[in-house]
Amino acid sequence: MILLDLVRTHAAAVLGYGDAEAVDAHLAFRELGFDSLTAVEVRNRLNKATGLRLPATLVFDHPTSAVLAQYLRGELLQDDADGVDSTLAELDRLEAGLGTIAPDDGDRMRITMRLEALMAKWKGTDAEAPADGEKVSSQLESASADELFDFIDKEFGVS
Repeated sequence: MILLDLVRTHAAAVLGYGDAEAVDAHLAFRELGFDSLTAVEVRNRLNKATGLRLPATLVFDHPTSAVLAQYLRGELLQDDADGVDSTLAELDRLEAGLGTIAPDDGDRMRITMRLEALMAKWKGTDAEAPADGEKVSSQLESASADELFDFIDKEFGVS
């Protein structure tokens, strides 16, 4: 909570808001009006406040105040020997990033297939390699409606 307040306070100051309450913890920095100049300014403020050496892309790599605060927590604590906290922080960052992808974006299917392959690997089951996923994606882009329905039926065990 302290780190979240710190991030929101500095974000509000850079954006010219009266207080941290004006910065929604779950709203993307881009949606709040951040650009590369304001992102660097927040990074510089957080460098001073935390004593960390943070990357210039900090705000874009960690797109919300909540995700950024979690990242800072991991950087400050550095006692996550087994990697669970940092992995969870990365998953939070990934989730926030996925929220910015348009539902009709052609790359959405490729990302979904990569995530499914990652989950299958995590669970210890066989999965298509990302290259196979890209092949399927390109095949689906040029498929007819009947071919798409056949693919869906096979994927969900309907046929």
